[in-house]
Amino acid sequence: MTFHGHNAIVTGAGGGMGLRIAGDLLAAGATVTAIDLKPRPAGLDAAGCAYEQLDVTDHDAVQAVVGQAHQRHGRLDYIVNAAGVGWFDRDRSLVDTDPGVWQRVLDINLTAAMYLSRCGIPLMREHGGALVHVASVAGLRNSDGPMDAYQVAKAGLISMSRAIALTYGPDRVRSNTVCPGAILTPMIEPLYEADPPRRQRMEQRTPLRRLGTPADVSAACLFLLSDQASFITGVDLVVDGGWMLALS
Repeated sequence: MTFHGHNAIVTGAGGGMGLRIAGDLLAAGATVTAIDLKPRPAGLDAAGCAYEQLDVTDHDAVQAVVGQAHQRHGRLDYIVNAAGVGWFDRDRSLVDTDPGVWQRVLDINLTAAMYLSRCGIPLMREHGGALVHVASVAGLRNSDGPMDAYQVAKAGLISMSRAIALTYGPDRVRSNTVCPGAILTPMIEPLYEADPPRRQRMEQRTPLRRLGTPADVSAACLFLLSDQASFITGVDLVVDGGWMLALS
């Protein structure tokens, strides 16, 4: 897949899946505006990458960055909403979760994606384009926790993607989600380090008998962005090693 001459915006690019997606787009020839609250990570200092350190729940800041990215390159082709949080220590059942935690999880995982999408879609209409939102199998079934705010946010992200696909398909704007299962990212790794049997249980629950990697998610994301997926919109691509097959 090649993305030469195309321009992308990727949130959550300061680490984990977002970092890998931004890096792979750069390697495939795209120009990338990478966004995260964290400082610029190693690997995103190549030519063709602008790094913006900001809070994705700040609508005005997001709107300004989208406008700057479009002005620099004269077009906007791709949006990847990869920013997200999973607060395993605070996000529990809706009865037990603090309302402030609930709202912040929804703001980061769902509302921020709405902000970027609503700012970017009008600029994508000229040439067409594609959005990919990094959701979760938790948005399709249930979270393993519970983590109700996270689950609700990811389900909302999936629903939002379908709405975008239906409304803006006539403008040649496609929208899909990637729904990862158990992926070994910096966010989850401390849990497995503190409880190695937990990792072993997750691997055994996965038919492919391994955890996923950010590279697995990125490959799915780039496919959905690419021209190879030009007739695919409104789908939820599960990247979970078969985990959902084993869920009752």
